[in-house]
Amino acid sequence: MVKKTATPNGSTTTVEAPKPKLPKPKALEVNSPLVSSEVNATVATSRMKGSYLKFDPRMDEDHPITVTFRTRETPGPVFKDIVYPSPEPGEGKTEIPLPYMTKAMEYTLVISYTGTVNGQAATSLEKEVLMEFYPASEGKELAPYFLKEKIFQNTPTLDMHDFKGDGIVKTKVPYLAQVGDKFYCTLVTQQFSGDPVFYTVAYGYELTVEDIESGELTHAVSRGWLARQIPLYEAMTLQCGYITSGLAAQPPADVTNPDEKTLLPRNALQIQYRRTTAFIGDQRLDLLPAHLRQSAFFNNEWCLNPELTKQGGNVDTPGLDTYADDQVCFYVSGPGYGSKPLGCVTIQNDGDLATIELSPCVIACFFNKPMTLTYTVQFPNNNEPQRSPERVVNVLLPQFPHAEIEQATGNIVDLNTFSTDATAFVSVGDYAECAKCCWMWITGEDEDGAAYRFDVLVGAPVTGEWKESGVDTPILRADLKKLADCSEFELHFAVSFCEATGLENAHEFPAQTFKIEQEPLVLTPPKVTQAVGSNLTAYNGRDGVHVEVDYVGNNSKHSIIACWKRPNGTRWPLVSKPGNSSGAVIFELPAEAVIESMGTTVEIVYTVTTACKVQTSPPLNLTISLPVRLETPNVLEAVPAKVQNGVVDLGAFTGNANSHEDAMWFLRAGHICWLDATGTKKDGSLYSFPVYAARVITDGELTAGVAAPLLRSELDKLKDATQLTLVFRVTTDGSANKSNAVVCPSRVLIVRVIKMVTETFENLSFGYYPVGTVLNTPLMTVSHSSGIMGVHAASSSVPGMTSGNTIAFSCNAGSGQLPPQQMVFALKAGYRRIELAYMRHVYYGRFEYFNASGAKLGERVFSAGSPMDSWVDFPAPSGQLITKIVATTEQHSFTDNWRLYS
Repeated sequence: MVKKTATPNGSTTTVEAPKPKLPKPKALEVNSPLVSSEVNATVATSRMKGSYLKFDPRMDEDHPITVTFRTRETPGPVFKDIVYPSPEPGEGKTEIPLPYMTKAMEYTLVISYTGTVNGQAATSLEKEVLMEFYPASEGKELAPYFLKEKIFQNTPTLDMHDFKGDGIVKTKVPYLAQVGDKFYCTLVTQQFSGDPVFYTVAYGYELTVEDIESGELTHAVSRGWLARQIPLYEAMTLQCGYITSGLAAQPPADVTNPDEKTLLPRNALQIQYRRTTAFIGDQRLDLLPAHLRQSAFFNNEWCLNPELTKQGGNVDTPGLDTYADDQVCFYVSGPGYGSKPLGCVTIQNDGDLATIELSPCVIACFFNKPMTLTYTVQFPNNNEPQRSPERVVNVLLPQFPHAEIEQATGNIVDLNTFSTDATAFVSVGDYAECAKCCWMWITGEDEDGAAYRFDVLVGAPVTGEWKESGVDTPILRADLKKLADCSEFELHFAVSFCEATGLENAHEFPAQTFKIEQEPLVLTPPKVTQAVGSNLTAYNGRDGVHVEVDYVGNNSKHSIIACWKRPNGTRWPLVSKPGNSSGAVIFELPAEAVIESMGTTVEIVYTVTTACKVQTSPPLNLTISLPVRLETPNVLEAVPAKVQNGVVDLGAFTGNANSHEDAMWFLRAGHICWLDATGTKKDGSLYSFPVYAARVITDGELTAGVAAPLLRSELDKLKDATQLTLVFRVTTDGSANKSNAVVCPSRVLIVRVIKMVTETFENLSFGYYPVGTVLNTPLMTVSHSSGIMGVHAASSSVPGMTSGNTIAFSCNAGSGQLPPQQMVFALKAGYRRIELAYMRHVYYGRFEYFNASGAKLGERVFSAGSPMDSWVDFPAPSGQLITKIVATTEQHSFTDNWRLYS
């Protein structure tokens, strides 16, 4: 429909009128589904299996039917819709999944469906059916029971004396049980006391496939809990239920009568039978021995390393099932130590750990003795505590420290280093706080070799200061002086713990051995024969040096060894010598000792060993000069030789130049050397390069000198007529540290560098040229006297011989050996050396070289059998320049890529 409307300015517009919405067709109402197992709107558990739905017969048989399930009560289980294929003709029924029915136990299940009738949408009326739980008649069979229950005096009875371990509860799995159903079970006793006692056997246990296949559930009631119940004239009642809906468990129902109290969830479906059995308790606990947590089982006994209990130990009750208000008391005993309580623990909550600390001082009472630990357990309703078996722990000795003497140097007590009494000190150890008394004494021998003993401390109480800082006491100097000189003596210390006051009950620390000595010798620094005082000219030690040792009291019973310190921190190996009362003892060192330390200061000492003393002399700090007779490096090709500013003319020789450093008196095989070159590059910048670096000098070079090539490739980089400076360095201390090297005088040379130009014939036009043609390039003219000359590309088996155009010999003259063709290459300048590529040679080829006067300078000839592709290299004799090349060939061959050096 079209409608016209007026706009504000008076004009009209045409708009489309909205189309009216058509009412949705109303779904056809059909009959509610029929449930095959329904009896009076109820489905009993015995009828659930195989239940099916039957739909209104008017429903289209070739269209699916969607069935919806829900519960009337909320909250309730949730179901997915089920789409059934069209039923068999005339049947209109289909099976209801059993899990849907068990999930809805004790709920009213509301069922409806949708589909089509003659193609028109159809919706059914709702069907309400109550899904029952297992009836009371089946409760006894499904109720939990104690496996060890028996009939005693015509009464079901659980007697704890009939079994060991926990009480086992069995429950038959219901015949409609599904995986994931949750099982709840509680045990109650003193049910009608007004204060019933509960035990949770299972809470929210989800059934598994294995449970359903086995047909029963097995759970345990802790024996410890059973033992704590009133042992006579009480009963045990098992209650159980299931939550099949998948909903969360709700708190237990509130009751006003405590006799009706239960711990089962409010929404659990309870089995309508509660099995009650009389109870005969056994309050004896199968207690395990106490366990000291820091102990270890070794060699079939329990042992304690006191290093682990410096802060105390922990006594546990392994395997003890504790419950609120239990009282656990701990005890310790041992030889000479009556049973003493460690303390008691009252359990606050079921399952709390029963443990107590064992103080370090209790442990200290049992050093090197067995310690016995026990505990008792008392129930709140039983006045008789139960005692555990004994646990015997062998307490080892801790690692006691050694006693020390403050004035000792290492293990030597030298009475000449101090003038007062000596001071002994020792830490009492990690258990110092527990120490009672201490003893200290010294054993040794006197000057006559007889045993000698004297006491320092006898049964002295360990004071608080000693406990904190260690025992500190003087040793009388007069007693020490009675010990034989150079003899060994032992310092002993012992301490008692607990209440022990006698040395026989004390624990002795490891004895410390010392040596006692007399005053030291007065030693003077050594001397070097070839030195002037503390200065040695290196050249004076070229044949080695002598170290002289002499001092007051020098005699043949002394053993003397000199020590010459090397640059690497080690010392020259020298053999000790006996002393000499008539004069100095001489030690000889080789020249290498001097050479490796040139330019440094060497520390030289000697050590004197007597029967009881080892003394080292003051050092002689010997300063060794650097060598002054040094050689300057040379280049053998320099003119004139071995002078400053000699000329190295690269045009005067081919290949690399040769460096040489003459032999010097101090060089040795194994020395590390460097030769560095510094010059000016063609762009004017400074350029340095190594001729060789960190090179090891060989035996042969000690007489022949050090030689090495000076690469032409490096020299070619330098600017013509500039200076080249060579510096030779060598380390004589065996290191590769260049900064420690001896630096020889530098050699300054003048470098004349050959200039190179190339001719590749790229400016020539492709073609074949008859006699009389002259080809002109930037560097030369090319002509021939016979045959055809060509300019074209060629190939070579040797890379780099051709790069485009080539000059071709004997073009268009056939194949095989040809008449000689002569070609003249007239150069526009003279060159010292020319290198060219000659390709496709087979029979004969000759290149003749001429100077500007027409004199022949030389030739290069190729015959049959010569390589097909070759580089032809010809340097002019000294002082000559090449200005013309005459080439004669007898085959179709080529030349290219000329390199011309001036």
